[in-house]
Amino acid sequence: MMLAKTFKITTLAILLGGLLGGCDNSTPFGIRVSRIGDVKGNWEKYSTVYLEGQVRKRVPFLDSSAYLLEDDSGNIWVVTTATPPNEGEPVMIKGQVKYQSIPISGQELGEVYILEQKQLEQKQPEQK
Repeated sequence: MMLAKTFKITTLAILLGGLLGGCDNSTPFGIRVSRIGDVKGNWEKYSTVYLEGQVRKRVPFLDSSAYLLEDDSGNIWVVTTATPPNEGEPVMIKGQVKYQSIPISGQELGEVYILEQKQLEQKQPEQK
């Protein structure tokens, strides 16, 4: 009887651990990575995010630069004062979600972007 009760409790703990631990976007370091499409679609709910994706374009400015970061849910511009990653490189960043309002003829054509706080890792692209 006691063995059956212990088995049930252990099984329940394993199932709950698998459900809770297996349903997030955490990296091996325990950082919760947001999807770019989620951030752009509901930017007001985010302040600081971790994003992971591949660099598609780079644009230099006078005292900073920007790069287009893409994952499987979309893309977003990231503004940085650090050296930007190269095009094609996968990268993980921590950044602040920003919105630049651009009202034109009564329409809001604003853009959500990320102000990079830190590049967490730059992985080398996989060789084929």
